[in-house]
Amino acid sequence: MKKYTALFLALALSAALSAPALAADITVDGTPVAQAQAVTMVPLRSTAEALGWSVTWEGSLPGARVDNGLSHIDVTLGVDLYQLISTNAIGATAPFSLGAAPAMLEKGTIYVPASLFAALLGNRENAVTIGADGTVAISAAQGGSAQIPNPLRTHETPEALKAAVGFDFSVPTPPAGFEEALYQDIAGQTAEIRWNDGVQEVTYRVSRGSSDNSGDYTVYAASGTLTVGDTAVQWRGRQAGSVAVALWTRDGYTCSVRASDGLTERQVRQMAESIL
Repeated sequence: MKKYTALFLALALSAALSAPALAADITVDGTPVAQAQAVTMVPLRSTAEALGWSVTWEGSLPGARVDNGLSHIDVTLGVDLYQLISTNAIGATAPFSLGAAPAMLEKGTIYVPASLFAALLGNRENAVTIGADGTVAISAAQGGSAQIPNPLRTHETPEALKAAVGFDFSVPTPPAGFEEALYQDIAGQTAEIRWNDGVQEVTYRVSRGSSDNSGDYTVYAASGTLTVGDTAVQWRGRQAGSVAVALWTRDGYTCSVRASDGLTERQVRQMAESIL
């Protein structure tokens, strides 16, 4: 099984994965006219969860909410406007810009300006530092970086994963050609299994409750419902017949299937039928 290195709070993220990250002089016919503003982008969920904060989708928002228990910020794809709001509704900052809008720079992952976390940390000096090579380090506490283990923990078997989340669940049969690549839990609340066929990755998640746990906040052009036994499987995707995300709830649990390049309705139906 593929091993994954744990992510710590003193987070170093490669600029190669975070375009636009490097400033550049702008010239017209060889004459300097301006210098571009450098905006280093970081993955929203992994960065926020490494800090111990939650990332949720409110359903109607084409983006996500970051909440640290004291305040929250809603981020909207394509909109460079942010506002820090007290979780207890005590007050809010004026809306502000960070020089770049949240963007889906890779499939299924929202990227935001690294400076968003400086705002969440009270704009404290050196809360977020960016190195000359584009790497980012985030410190949650005064006096240095407190190293907190990644909330994503890998496991060797489905049984170990079930023990980590504290509930039993069935593992669906993946489409033909897909092999298991990863078992992990997310903060001890959500079980995640990934398969790979060398071309794309398929992710299955199960958690208590009825909230969308897919982690995919893309607004897709197509959607529909598949009926599997007495269960309604809601799906959405780029076009009819191509399922990027499928979601269903049963017996107090939510299950989701996410495919990086899309599955057919038949493949999704077969996965759901294998456990329903």
